[in-house]
Amino acid sequence: MHRKLWALAAAMTVMTVAAGCSSTPDGPTREPSSAPAVTASPAPLAESTAKYDSLRAELIAALEKQMPDITWAVDDPASVTQSKDGKCIFEPQTMKSSADIVAPSKNFEEVFAAADPVLKKHGFPAFDGTDPVPGGWVVTRSSDGVGATVTIESKSPAYLRMTVPVDYESCNNAIPKGEN
Repeated sequence: MHRKLWALAAAMTVMTVAAGCSSTPDGPTREPSSAPAVTASPAPLAESTAKYDSLRAELIAALEKQMPDITWAVDDPASVTQSKDGKCIFEPQTMKSSADIVAPSKNFEEVFAAADPVLKKHGFPAFDGTDPVPGGWVVTRSSDGVGATVTIESKSPAYLRMTVPVDYESCNNAIPKGEN
């Protein structure tokens, strides 16, 4: 009887430790949101540029207000590419933080607090949680009805990236001949 109780206690201790190791320490306990179904057609590039550049700017302003010791700057310029399956993808400027945001954001809780209202205003669901991604990255994503995706990922530093489907004619006009 004594051995059975000891074995049960040891098993429960191992399960408790394992459960603690499987998530971010002191991290969000929320589940990541699921992408909504694509319900709208891609817009022309000019319209998408204005809409998603505005979203990017508002997200950065909200993140800098929430975590004033961390600034964001352009890492990569905006681009338009045609994927192998023929889709035209606009990527607004990628932003890079001046420091890692995981600990300062209380494992992304501050990111959610700052970004979720901005996402809602622009027709995106809340981030709600982080995705299980290997390699030490902490990643959260949200997608809208067009299939545009906002991603914030951090592994010292952090990056804000977006991919936005745009209509095919915009792609043909944006990519120089010979590059698509």
